[in-house]
Amino acid sequence: MSSDGNYTGNGGPDPEQLIFYDVHGFYITGSDYILRPEVLESNFYAWRVTGDQKYLDNAACAVSSFQTYLPATVAYTGLNDVNDVASTQIDDMESFWFAEVLNYL
Repeated sequence: MSSDGNYTGNGGPDPEQLIFYDVHGFYITGSDYILRPEVLESNFYAWRVTGDQKYLDNAACAVSSFQTYLPATVAYTGLNDVNDVASTQIDDMESFWFAEVLNYL
């Protein structure tokens, strides 16, 4: 991290990620998604603190994305590249999916 909190590893973001950064305030350094709960957890706490509907809308959008991009035989699976709608899936469902991810929905 640099002194202003920006990430300085891996050569920095590409031009497309810089556009994303300008809009959202962050950019993606790793495009895989292994069903981790942190983004949903952050939205949950942001909604609890602010009461702002946009955080609930973010959760609803996440559920819609899970149903579109992550379906598997039993539940859901991760993606190798969240930037690619045709990404291959990760043949694995982490055990924390039920206890940690669904906890915030």
